[in-house]
Amino acid sequence: MRFWLNHAIAPLAIFILIILFFKVTNLDIRIANLFFNFEAKHWYLGESWWTVTFIHKWGRNLIVILLLLSLVGFVISLFPNRFRPYLFVFLYITLTILFSTGIVAALKHFSNIDCPWDLSLYNGTDPYFHLFSDKSTKLTTGRCFPGGHSSGGFSLLLFYFLFRDYNKRYAYIGLALAILIGLVFSFGQWSRGAHFVTHDLWSAMICWFVALSLYKIVLKPGMRSLAK
Repeated sequence: MRFWLNHAIAPLAIFILIILFFKVTNLDIRIANLFFNFEAKHWYLGESWWTVTFIHKWGRNLIVILLLLSLVGFVISLFPNRFRPYLFVFLYITLTILFSTGIVAALKHFSNIDCPWDLSLYNGTDPYFHLFSDKSTKLTTGRCFPGGHSSGGFSLLLFYFLFRDYNKRYAYIGLALAILIGLVFSFGQWSRGAHFVTHDLWSAMICWFVALSLYKIVLKPGMRSLAK
């Protein structure tokens, strides 16, 4: 029970409080305003090398490379060799990245929520709607919620669960690095008008619960059976 309290109930409660705070204070708009030049009508870092190439393009490539390496490792470990003990480690990494980014991508397709750069507030065309507000079907369909790019970074929360049963220090280092990478990915998108902060908060929570679920369903039972 303590595990679920610390890893599911408490994170979910904190997340709900933060989302409610953002809604009441209109903090999404306040933060987005910091990145937009209202006089010149453009995002300060909209086309910068740091946000477009380094954080977005290279960051995405980093996650893809990790996914491919884990997939190759899983295939190799299916055969009797020195990688066999890591079979479920590779499977867990592969599935967590795929499900985290895949679920977020699917939600983006159906959520009908705009990016900041699409809004008339920021030289776009569409009016602003709060998260989960009713949006007219006559308006253009939004494809910006949850944050897709940050889901790649936050999918690395898997490393917390990967190490938690073996080395708590490494688990917390993995947790800190995943949060840091996720926030860097998120910041790159906030600063160019691609997402509001809450878009990426939702992605972080989705990735956390994917990593948690697959830890309980795949990793822990799998490692236990392999050790027998």
